[in-house]
Amino acid sequence: MRKIRTPSPLEGIHPRIRARFPLIDRDSQGRQRIYLNSGAGSLMVDTAIEAAAWANRTFNPMPGAGCAGEAETARFHDEVRGIASDFIHARSGREISFHVSTTAALFNLAFALRETIGRNDNLVVTDLDHMANVSPWETVLGEGKGAEVRRAGVSSEGILDIDHLLTITDTKTRLLAVTMASNGFGTVPPLPEIVAAVRRRSPECLVAVDAVHHALHGPIDVRSIGCDFLAFSGYKVFGPMLGVLWGNREILEKIRPYRVETNTNESPWKLEQGMLNNASLASLKAALEYLLWVADEAATPGQAFAGRRERLAFAMTAIADYELGLSRRVLEGFRRLGPRGLSCYGLTDPDRCAERDPTFAFEITGQPPHETKRLLWDGYGIQIGDGNHYSAAVYRHLKKPAVCRASFAHYDTTETVDLFLSALEETTGSSRGEGAR
Repeated sequence: MRKIRTPSPLEGIHPRIRARFPLIDRDSQGRQRIYLNSGAGSLMVDTAIEAAAWANRTFNPMPGAGCAGEAETARFHDEVRGIASDFIHARSGREISFHVSTTAALFNLAFALRETIGRNDNLVVTDLDHMANVSPWETVLGEGKGAEVRRAGVSSEGILDIDHLLTITDTKTRLLAVTMASNGFGTVPPLPEIVAAVRRRSPECLVAVDAVHHALHGPIDVRSIGCDFLAFSGYKVFGPMLGVLWGNREILEKIRPYRVETNTNESPWKLEQGMLNNASLASLKAALEYLLWVADEAATPGQAFAGRRERLAFAMTAIADYELGLSRRVLEGFRRLGPRGLSCYGLTDPDRCAERDPTFAFEITGQPPHETKRLLWDGYGIQIGDGNHYSAAVYRHLKKPAVCRASFAHYDTTETVDLFLSALEETTGSSRGEGAR
C-alpha cells in the first residue's frame, strides 16, 4: 500500500510540469477550461506531440537490415520496447508488443490462449474492471471455447470482494483477469496479495492485469505483482493512442495469436499485426522520457539513480504521493456536499486515499449525469465525463447506464480541486431549487 509522503517532491516543480502540457487550460477551440477527464485520456505532454511529427519526417517506414534507414527503424523499435519494459519493470523489451489499443491487445491475447483454456476449465473476471478486460475473456474463451466464466463481485464500499474472488477460484481456474485500478471508482486492489492467494488455490492459473487506468497514477512492477500479462495505453500516460502488452516471455513463446503465416513466429513480433506506427511509437517514447525529466527535476541535489528503471519508479512514486493530497481534498469536499445531494461511489473515507487513484464517480440527486456535465461546462468551463465509462463497476455492479466521473492527474492543482468543489456546491444547490451562491 502506498504511504503518504509530505510534502511531495512534485510541489516544488509543479508550475514547470503544467507548462509541459499545451492544452492544460484550454480546449481545442481555444476556450478556457479545467480538464477533469484524464480517466478518459490524459493530456499529451509537449514532447510527445512533437515526436510524432519528427518520426514522420525521419524514419524509414519499416524495420530491417542491410539498408541504413531500415536498420535505424529497427533500433528505434528496440529502444521503445526497452523504455516501455523499464516503465513496468519487465525483464526485457522482447516481452513488449504494440497494438492499436489495449482492447485489441486483450482480444488478441484471449484468442492466443484458445488452446490453453477450454471447456473443462474456468476463468475469473471481476465487476471492478474496464470491460476491455472482461469481454475478450467472456466471448473468446467463454462463448467460443466453452470455459466457465465466473464473476468476482464488488463490496458495498466499492472495493474488490477478495473473499468472494477466492471462493470462486479452484484448481480448474486457468485465468484471472483483474484491474490494477478501477476506471469507474478509482479503487486500487492489492494485486500482489491477490495473485499469491489465487496461485495457492490454482498454481497453473494465468493472471492478466489491466493497468491502463493506473498507469498515469503510480509505479507498476510486473515482478512484484507476479502476473503473466499486463497491458497499458499510451494515451493514458501523456502520449498517443496505442496499446502496450507485456507478457512473460516463456508463455509468449507457447501461445498462438492472430498471425499471418509469413510473419515470424517469435515474440513479440508474432503478436503484432501489420506495420507498427512509428509516429505513435515515437510519441510513446517521448511521453515516458517526460517521466525521466520529472524524476530529474524532482530529485534532491546530488540524488543518484541506479538506472532508467529507478528514475521512472521515482517519478511515478512522486506522482502518486502528490495525487494523494488531491484525493484527500476531493473526498473531504464530497463529505461536505453529501447533505446537499451528492453521492460518491467507491471509497469515500479521506483516510483511505492510499487505496484509490484520483478518479471519482458521483451523482447529484434529481439531476441526470449528462445535465450535471452540461452545467459544469456551460457555467464553469469544467470538463468531466459522464456515461458508463466502459466500466463493469458502473454497468454491472451499480447497474446504472451512466454516472458522472471527475478524474485528476498530477498536472492538476489544489486550486483546481477547490474550483471544482465550489462549482459542484452551486450545482447541487440548483438541483434543489436554490439560487447560485
